[in-house]
Amino acid sequence: MSAHPAAGPTAIKASTSWEPRKYFGAFQVGTGARLSRWSSHQPTKHARMTMFGYFKRVKNSISGMFVGFLMIPGSVLLHAWNEYRTVHRTKGIAEAKGLIETLPNPDVISAQHNQKLVHISGLAETEETLVDEDFFVSENAIHLARNVMMFQWIEDEKRNSENNNEYEYKLAWVDHPVDSSRFHQATGHENPNMPYLKRSSTATEVRIGVYQLDEKLTDRIQNWQPVDLPEAAIIENLTAEQRERYLFKNNELFIGVKGVPEPERPQIGDLRIGFQAVPPTTVSVAAQLRGDRFGPFETSNGEIIHTLYTGDLSADDVMRNLQSENNVMAWVLRFFGLAICVGGFALCLRPLSALVSFIPFAEQLTGALTFVVALLLALLVSLTTIGISWVAVRPLLGICLLAAAAGAYFLVSRMSKRQTSVVQAEIIP
Repeated sequence: MSAHPAAGPTAIKASTSWEPRKYFGAFQVGTGARLSRWSSHQPTKHARMTMFGYFKRVKNSISGMFVGFLMIPGSVLLHAWNEYRTVHRTKGIAEAKGLIETLPNPDVISAQHNQKLVHISGLAETEETLVDEDFFVSENAIHLARNVMMFQWIEDEKRNSENNNEYEYKLAWVDHPVDSSRFHQATGHENPNMPYLKRSSTATEVRIGVYQLDEKLTDRIQNWQPVDLPEAAIIENLTAEQRERYLFKNNELFIGVKGVPEPERPQIGDLRIGFQAVPPTTVSVAAQLRGDRFGPFETSNGEIIHTLYTGDLSADDVMRNLQSENNVMAWVLRFFGLAICVGGFALCLRPLSALVSFIPFAEQLTGALTFVVALLLALLVSLTTIGISWVAVRPLLGICLLAAAAGAYFLVSRMSKRQTSVVQAEIIP
């Protein structure tokens, strides 16, 4: 049984390569064939042509310069807000660390800890049974998820070096319906409807001993485990024709669009279905105690402590995890702000490359130099902003950052002089 449609007037040049995909935690997706088909209206690829001349390049670079002027102050604001957020959160966690108390017994409500910031570790469990009626799956679990993928066409749009739009079509396992009618070249790449969709359900009442977890804490329990499919129950409720199209393999259900499915050679429209669940799990919580429930605790500076981690952790461990999360977020936003700043300065300096683009190799050389200058300028701005933010909280760290910014300024000055001489040498013979 062929996995690919037969070639018609427009031939398909097929190349088979298999790429593993992963979705929903530990649930593994197998491999999917990848094909490419190009329209016969173009010699090789679908492309939308756009012409760029010298003056067009200069004009576009000047337009980009104005965008750069907006990106630079935007990055400064992002850095300033991020450092304020980081310092503010650090102070809140430090205060919480001095206030948190561990509940002595999960099976007895502690009135003396009511309205306080508390820590508790124990088995999070529920008495509910979650059910998927379509496939007769039932589990005593905190979460139950049905994962569905269909083998279908996807469109990949990209620009080539000539700034033309190109459209490539591949076959792959995808966990949502892909509307092929919106493709640039829909003919020959039609996707069928997806009869089953992914879905999930969550127990309404999850407890650690006598204490009930709220929805936010429950959602943080992500200890996903595979669920065995009830093969006998599924087969028993199928017609003879349906049984020919159902195949169980590696705890997954494959449903063929025509005949017996072949997981190694899927057809367009084939389905693969599996289930996962979060069983009762040992967790650790830091939150405000409100009777027999938990809620957000607010520190004196307005920071919220309301979290859950998988595993048996002490109160100190939970506080360390909160601070680690704060540090990771701080560095992610710092690099993001730096990238915006580099992009802004690069756009501002782009006209220099455009002006000499008619000279062979001059545009590439000038572009490389302007990128280095943009990077150094961005480091100067970013380090200065971050350093000023930390001087009041950690003077040594703040001073070191300002010293690094001064070093970046020195390098920028030297690079700027060198770049000016290079550009003049390229333009003036």
